[in-house]
Amino acid sequence: MKLEVKSYMTGQPISIEPEASALAALDLMLEHGIRHLPVVGPERRVCGVLSFDDLRAALPAPVRLGAPLAADERSAVRDLAVGEVMTYLPQTIRYDAPLEEAAERMAEGRFGCLPVVDEDGRLDGILSETDLLYALVTALWAARGRASSPVAVGLPEALEKERRYLVRQLAAYGRHEREITETRRELPLDLVEQGSETEDARLTEQLAELASRRLRAIEHALERQRRGELATCEACGGSIPHARLRALPGTTLCIRCARQAEMGR
Repeated sequence: MKLEVKSYMTGQPISIEPEASALAALDLMLEHGIRHLPVVGPERRVCGVLSFDDLRAALPAPVRLGAPLAADERSAVRDLAVGEVMTYLPQTIRYDAPLEEAAERMAEGRFGCLPVVDEDGRLDGILSETDLLYALVTALWAARGRASSPVAVGLPEALEKERRYLVRQLAAYGRHEREITETRRELPLDLVEQGSETEDARLTEQLAELASRRLRAIEHALERQRRGELATCEACGGSIPHARLRALPGTTLCIRCARQAEMGR
């Protein structure tokens, strides 16, 4: 199977504008635990890339991914803009380009990432070294004839554990709703107490509905896993990233195909 960039890129990446402060860029990296930010101009066209190493080299204060700057250090770098330290006109790659091409370009240029663009040249994703390592693991598993993708390894167990928890939680919500109903029957309540009971019942009902939706999505994902389809996009046949499956276990589309389906609708 042909491996394409879109199957392994991180879709909808966090980005920043060149006029933003370098301090804001650092805060984004620390908050999300990332090392690269695509820099975009009008219409989300890529005009640069800012790396954590760029900030480490440019900022006068010591910069570490695990620790924010102190107040006095933040004050010293407040006026520095992203456009002053980013790499201009970085190489980009199309979402439908072969993954091999992306790997060769990153290796030759020693890039830590490649911004991924769509047909119109707008930012569509980002491909990092970590994404390439995952792609390598996927290829190695496929070469060994494994039936399941490594994206799904460990995920079914986590989803099954969450499924059991949700079943218990829904049972608890049901008991609580019955207790509220019995209390209303047995004890006369004043207006304040009635309002409190009504709000409690409404909240419990909402929580139960949300838990039920999540449970249905997880059960659908586990059924797809039993068929060996959990990590496969139904539209393009590419891989659905682990993070997307964890957040939306019922999904059957990769990020890009889901976006195209939404635009078509």
